[in-house]
Amino acid sequence: MNRRLVSAVLFLAALAAADMAAAQMMRFPAFAGGIPGAAQFQAIQNQRHQARTLLYREALEELRKNPAAADVPECPAGHGSQDGGCLARAAPAAAASGSPQPRRRLAVLVGNNAYAAPIPSLETPIADVSQIAGLLQSRFGFETRIVKDAGKTKIIEALNRVAAEAKPDDSVLLFYAGHGYLLDDVNMGYWIPVDASVKTAQGWISNSDISRLLAAIPARQLILVSDSCYSGSLTKEQKVTQTRALTPEEILRQRSVLVLSSGADEPVSDEGKEGHSIFAWNLIKTLQATGGLAPGAQVWSSVRSGVSKEYPQQPQYGAVVSAGHAEGGDFLFQKSE
Repeated sequence: MNRRLVSAVLFLAALAAADMAAAQMMRFPAFAGGIPGAAQFQAIQNQRHQARTLLYREALEELRKNPAAADVPECPAGHGSQDGGCLARAAPAAAASGSPQPRRRLAVLVGNNAYAAPIPSLETPIADVSQIAGLLQSRFGFETRIVKDAGKTKIIEALNRVAAEAKPDDSVLLFYAGHGYLLDDVNMGYWIPVDASVKTAQGWISNSDISRLLAAIPARQLILVSDSCYSGSLTKEQKVTQTRALTPEEILRQRSVLVLSSGADEPVSDEGKEGHSIFAWNLIKTLQATGGLAPGAQVWSSVRSGVSKEYPQQPQYGAVVSAGHAEGGDFLFQKSE
C-alpha cells in the first residue's frame, strides 16, 4: 500500500480514537473517593475542557474563521416568527401597567439527554425539567411546556412562540439543560442542541442569539435558567447579588431580564443527586421551600450555597442589559394562592 495512504489511514484512525477518548472524558462518573478539593476539581475541569476542545475542533475552527457561523437571521418584518428558521424581532419597550400582578405565568423548559455520538448523552436533563416544571405549575401557578431532546430549530421555535404569545404583564421563565461550550478566543458561549455536529457550528446556539431571543420576549418579568457547561458566560453583562430597595409592585412595573446559571464553569457531574444534576437538585429543594414572595437573587443565593457546599462550583446570577433589563429589577417567584 502507498506510504502516504497508509499514513492517512493511520492519522484518521488516531483522530477517531481521540474523538472516542474525548467523548468518554467529557462525562466523569460520580466521584467514588468523595468530593474533590479545589485543586483536583480544577485539574478535572481542565481535562474536560481539553477533551471538549479536541472533540469540537472542526466546529471551533469554523467559528474562528467565521464568528457568525452559528448565528440565525432575524425574521423579516411581518413574519409570524413562530418557526425555528429565524429569530423573532426585538419586542417594543413594555409600557407600565396599572396592575402589579402578572397576567399569566408561562414556563418553557428544554431538557436534552439523547445526543448523537460522538457527543456523549446526558442522564439528568429530562428528569430535571420534568420535576421543576411540576413545581412551577403546582406551587407557583405557571403554565408549563416541556421540550425534550430538542435540536436547534425546535429550541428556537419554542422561544419564538413565547415571543409571539407573551404580553408585557406576563411572567416568563425559560430553562435549558444540556451540553454547552465556551469559545475562549472570543469569550462566546454556546448551547449544544441534540442535533449539533462536532464538524460545524451551524447547529449550535450562540449567547448573542440567546440574548436576542430574550429581547424579543416582551414580558417585563423574564428569567432564563441555564444548567449547561460554561453557562455563567450568560450572566456577565451585569452581576446581581441583591435586589435594590424597591417594592414588589415597583419591580413588577419595570423590565427585568435575569439569568441564573449552574456555574461560572461547567458542572462536575451529570449525575448529582437523586437522579438530578447537583444544580437542579438544589434548585428543586429551594423552590420547594419558597413561600410567599421570593426575589430571584434570594433563590440564587440559596442554590449557590447548597451547590458550593458539595462541589467547588459557583452558580451565577446576572442581568441581561442588552435585552432591556432595568436597573433594580429582579424576577419574583410568588407562590400561588
